[in-house]
Amino acid sequence: MKALILTLLVALCLFVSACAEPISKGALEEKYAGSPSAFVEVNGHRTHYREEGLGEVIVLIHGTASSLHTWDAWAEKLQRDFRVVRMDLPGFGLTGPNQTGSYEVSDDVRFLSAFLVALDIEVAHFAGSSLGGRIAWQYALDNPTQVKTLTLMNSLGYPQETWPPPIEMAQWPVVDKIMESFSPRFMYEIGLKDVYFDENVVTDQLIDRYFELSRYPGNLEAFPKRVKARLDKDSSLISGLNVPTLIMWGKEDLYFPVESAHRFKEDVKGASLVVYENAGHLPMEELPEVSVEDFIMFIAKERRNAS
Repeated sequence: MKALILTLLVALCLFVSACAEPISKGALEEKYAGSPSAFVEVNGHRTHYREEGLGEVIVLIHGTASSLHTWDAWAEKLQRDFRVVRMDLPGFGLTGPNQTGSYEVSDDVRFLSAFLVALDIEVAHFAGSSLGGRIAWQYALDNPTQVKTLTLMNSLGYPQETWPPPIEMAQWPVVDKIMESFSPRFMYEIGLKDVYFDENVVTDQLIDRYFELSRYPGNLEAFPKRVKARLDKDSSLISGLNVPTLIMWGKEDLYFPVESAHRFKEDVKGASLVVYENAGHLPMEELPEVSVEDFIMFIAKERRNAS
């Protein structure tokens, strides 16, 4: 049955790919890099980022196949009292692929470190979603004195029993090669409806953003390399975290079970945990007002503890 599905998928994807119109780099940047977007060179990579507000620095890191836009609602609120910095990771959004073609967590941590140097950021609060959480907690392990607080939202960390279908398929032989050159829009619609608990969040605008940014030059080719990286094999390191940590989790996440949230809380000494009943993989988008207020209260509490 799997072989039949694979054959049909390959045939369909080839057809869709042949019919697809290319999207130019300039058109994508014009659409998705409006104010306050900017670009900065990071280890030879032209990196898309946004920086808003003044005050203590908050660094927001998105997840697989996403972009800095996933934090729009949080950034709008946080910039009133903080300097909010977010970027498109290599292989996603308008940053484009890593020139080395390597996407292990260590590569992302080096990228993040260089990005912070480029923006003259020495110490910050870090919040990461999914893959972004994996990068954030590894950065906190490697650089604890540079992390005021750490917030992990439906984060990678523990071994995955299942992956979202696009990530699973991109690890299959043959299909991985096909996925380097196509991205039919309907796959994004199907995948996003799995990611969000509330399907009303999955608008045409949202689907278009994911679909179109996947076609920024080099991103399609990077995706299978990205998802083959070693992301869920180092959970033994998590107990070494020694920074104030908040775990935020959408209880209805189909692929990152809420049990992982409780494992994070158990393994990270002193960690706080908030579980959202009616949210899936991205609480900052499904419940932006509630989740950002919880984040702000966490930072305020840690300020009081530090004083």
